[in-house]
Amino acid sequence: MSGPQAPPERLPADRGDLASFGERLLAVIDEGRKTATYKLATLLAIIDSCAEGASPSGQAPQTIPTRKIAHHVARLYWPQVRPFVPPPGVVPKVEPLDLRQITNKSATVIEVLRRASKSLPLVASWDRATSLLPAGVVQEVLDKVEHTVARYPLVRLQTIDNVAQCFIYDIDWDEGVTQAELAACGGARIRLRPGAGDHLVRLAPLVRPLVELHWVRMVARLNDLGLMEEDLHRHLFGAERVPFPADLRRGLLEVQRGDCFYCRGRVTSSPTVDHFVPWSRWPNDAVENLVIAHSSCNSHKSDHVAGPVPLRRWVQRLSEQTGELADIARLTGWRTDRSATVALARSLYAHLPDGALVWNAPREVLAARSSEMLGLLASL
Repeated sequence: MSGPQAPPERLPADRGDLASFGERLLAVIDEGRKTATYKLATLLAIIDSCAEGASPSGQAPQTIPTRKIAHHVARLYWPQVRPFVPPPGVVPKVEPLDLRQITNKSATVIEVLRRASKSLPLVASWDRATSLLPAGVVQEVLDKVEHTVARYPLVRLQTIDNVAQCFIYDIDWDEGVTQAELAACGGARIRLRPGAGDHLVRLAPLVRPLVELHWVRMVARLNDLGLMEEDLHRHLFGAERVPFPADLRRGLLEVQRGDCFYCRGRVTSSPTVDHFVPWSRWPNDAVENLVIAHSSCNSHKSDHVAGPVPLRRWVQRLSEQTGELADIARLTGWRTDRSATVALARSLYAHLPDGALVWNAPREVLAARSSEMLGLLASL
């Protein structure tokens, strides 16, 4: 093949407990929902392959052929390539839509399946389609799906903020691999890390609904579909990206002396407000949990838990500038609650398993040590 994937740093807890594995999996899902649904589909395909390949004792297999993963990816996308007819009144257009699933113009997996499905418009199952399509067409579809999945989502799935964090599986190729190389010597396989397959199966009842939710939201965003469920979710549970008042932004930026909280560079335009303890963990809008960051730094941090460097900086700010933050809240009519904010941070880091991934800076992801992180909060 064209060369092995660069060996990742051997992080603690490669054989770690379910909690540590689950934390890392959340980071993978968060990364997978940004540019295409391919990563989400590949993750579900690996989970399904682990369950279907179980031994007589119920244990997940040690390896999974990429061809098998391609079959599962095709199963997921086959019903989705049919035109979507929005319910009347949900969007202005009512004609059927060919849904986009990727930000790029080219979407090989979707395109090859869509072409094949045109001859079977009423067949909703890929398994049924394989018995009706010519063998050559099925082969062509699986070749293209397998090649695309091997080159991109399988290579990039375990990359968190551009840092390789292999904890689910290892592979022996990179993005330059060819279809012939995948098919050589009986076909390519991913090698599951010890315990990873069984962890995936255990977590499947929680992971699948989360992946499907992110998948729906991504497709809605890519196709400008204002789905009612999204509006209802915001109505019931709030939204992370609320419109922060300009005077609140200015006040927070003054507290930070005009610098981005994460990279310390000057913020000259378009400052963004970030929840230091991620909104996805604890929806806390208190001024003590808000920081100003470059939009790029905010995008890199995303929903990741902050590592020791930004945590130390946040503790120092609360220790030295609590009064300034309270003044901002009073002048802008914003909520302030230092004690609750500190308690939420302590709860988060106290229950963070060793080996979970934390974000230290753009393109710097570390394995957490809970005692170290909790110790940084001791002074508050």
